[in-house]
Amino acid sequence: MTSTSSPEKADRRTETAPLRRPRFVNWVPVTTMLAATLLGTLLPVLRTRVFYYWDDTAGVAVGVWQRIAESVLSGQSPFLQLDMWRGGNFIAEAATGMWNPVMLGLMLGTYPIDDVAVAITAAKIVLFLITAGGVYLLARGYGANAWMSAVAGVVLPLSGWSIFMDGAAWINGTAIMAFTPWAWWALRRAYLRGFRARDIALAVVLGYLVPSTGNPYGVLTLAVVFLAVAVEALVSRRAGALRWLIPMGLSIVLLIVVVYLPFVLTSQYGVRASSGIGNDEFLAVNLNDLLGMSTPTLRPYIKMFGGLPMQFPGTYLAWFVVPLLPWLRWGALGDGWKQLSSALTFGVFFLAFVLGPSQLGMFRWPARLVPFLYLAVLMVFAVLASKGIERSRPVLRSIVSGALILFGTWIAYSDVPGAWKWHGLVTLLMGFGTFAIVRWTGLRRSGALVMIAGMLVFLAPQLMLTASNQNVADYRMPSSKSEMRKTFADRTDGLVVQIFDINVLVGDHPESDRWDDLLAGNMPSVAGFSSTTGYTGIGFNAFDNALCMSYNGGTCADAWDALWEKPKGADAVLADLIGAKYVVVAKGYTDDRRAPEGWTRTESTDVVNVYERNEPVPYAGTVSSIGGDVEITADERHGATAETLTVSTTGDDSSVTFARIAWPGYQVAVDGKPVPVEIGPAGLLTVTLPEDLADAEVTVSFTPPGLWIGLATAAAGLVGAAALMVIAVKSPRMSRKAERRPQGALG
Repeated sequence: MTSTSSPEKADRRTETAPLRRPRFVNWVPVTTMLAATLLGTLLPVLRTRVFYYWDDTAGVAVGVWQRIAESVLSGQSPFLQLDMWRGGNFIAEAATGMWNPVMLGLMLGTYPIDDVAVAITAAKIVLFLITAGGVYLLARGYGANAWMSAVAGVVLPLSGWSIFMDGAAWINGTAIMAFTPWAWWALRRAYLRGFRARDIALAVVLGYLVPSTGNPYGVLTLAVVFLAVAVEALVSRRAGALRWLIPMGLSIVLLIVVVYLPFVLTSQYGVRASSGIGNDEFLAVNLNDLLGMSTPTLRPYIKMFGGLPMQFPGTYLAWFVVPLLPWLRWGALGDGWKQLSSALTFGVFFLAFVLGPSQLGMFRWPARLVPFLYLAVLMVFAVLASKGIERSRPVLRSIVSGALILFGTWIAYSDVPGAWKWHGLVTLLMGFGTFAIVRWTGLRRSGALVMIAGMLVFLAPQLMLTASNQNVADYRMPSSKSEMRKTFADRTDGLVVQIFDINVLVGDHPESDRWDDLLAGNMPSVAGFSSTTGYTGIGFNAFDNALCMSYNGGTCADAWDALWEKPKGADAVLADLIGAKYVVVAKGYTDDRRAPEGWTRTESTDVVNVYERNEPVPYAGTVSSIGGDVEITADERHGATAETLTVSTTGDDSSVTFARIAWPGYQVAVDGKPVPVEIGPAGLLTVTLPEDLADAEVTVSFTPPGLWIGLATAAAGLVGAAALMVIAVKSPRMSRKAERRPQGALG
């Protein structure tokens, strides 16, 4: 790969010119970047319409997003949804995004769309575009030119893990990735500008967006951002910046207590992934996988769900990064490594995490952190590429570049030999693209356009090999809200208990009739009926064990027998305690049984048997069982969770059990005086009332545990951030001193 003199001279003029501070926004590369990101993220939908309506997105996120939007628009609290049972404690779940204003805005904005697959796809594409914009600004902040920053902005949302895993299934991962570069850019901007008041405000607001997704990986990522900027300050001999960074970080910590404290105070009653350190190689990445980051057809042999190796290009970054490494002007960086020390710190941290054990404390599955490692890689690449191509010793550089391409191809072939034709085609295209950049375009606008075009072109073989993510659940549930509500309109007048195993159902029945009689995950709430079925990461152990439920809402076959038995300490069978009106049982999953006493089999299809209670439940509210010395003359629900009863008692057999899970946060009062609540049979809310009550008013209410503490700490966080801003206004001398920034850094 040699060069003619004219592009070389042009490159030299560009590369040796002193760095000038360019305009903050250059709209041509930004527009190109956003258009390419939009097109690239839409391409998978052309191949698989429900590409982004997949796995946890369909099983969890859609139901949660729809219900939060519905609650907010109706003026109700979204914290606890009684009709969603184990899947309805949104505030304890934490990872719902309800505290994140951008995610909440997307929930509200997409709620009117009838097709929930289209709605969630639109939301994800917006997050991809936000990612691109943040990466662009971050790269500009490190001194990269507009076109290389735009290239970086296109690459991250179109990289393998971002599209095929987070994009398809794990929307929280997409959200964290979207907000991280913005938070990083704003914090570093505040540091470079000397912590002026408005920069502090911006950094706190954008920093808050990352952990307010409710996912602990957001907390980790933001902590590393602060660490990275602190390292840059120390390397640049500006240790005084820590006096600002530390209180800014503490302000954000105070702001997010309300997001995580309810989970902490509830988790002891549920189940989460175990903590500790261990390694079973699940979703564990090795260096070999990362070395193939520029090979589009590499599907690394990484252990994933279902015992299958990774079926998608999960460690792919961009086709040009590795081949162009020999052509970058590494020597031109000079003292610029100090400016990049924060990016290097960020990258080294996540490299260690990615290559670490499969579980490290509460953090598991290191492959999910690959995009954060790649964010740091893109910062270094964009800065170096902005300095142009190094054209000395072209033969040697060509040999090394070609060898790197072939090495990546060999890794891809070794993992999936059967795709050798695609590997060969991609190798030829990569070689041609690299040659075009080195020989003709250089690393200016034309080269950037070649890089961006290549990102789109190489999506074609990726999507041909991987039309959808087959490592995770393919539910193929319906997506039209109106059609689902029409289908299940006859089950909206009472609780529906569904007994089925999702994997068995999906494996045994075609998509056409699979969901005509029941729905999985949190989808019953979208269809408008109450169900014990719910997909949750926290659950409630006592209730889950009583109904033999799994994390995704499926049940074991023993759930049928459990419904007609009295749980320990109960005077009624479980079906009565939870106030069930319908029981839907998958055929072939349990033996067909005669209807229990008081129930009638009202429907039988190829998929399920449906049983219906003969008589209505006795109370209008959620009371399901009372002691022999209790008389209830009125029971009325109001609001999302509150209930008022008129009760009389004549002795000590005065317990009342409610058809609601006994989540922490419930309060019961008799004529205004609190009485203790208990976790009763099957994990249901139970209270023992005082004796000799006469038409007493009993109130049931719910306040999330830690809510008021969280709101108070959030207020303290706002006060702390405001105090920092006041100090910044009063300290112009410090701001002016801190304005001395590294050459090429942008505000």
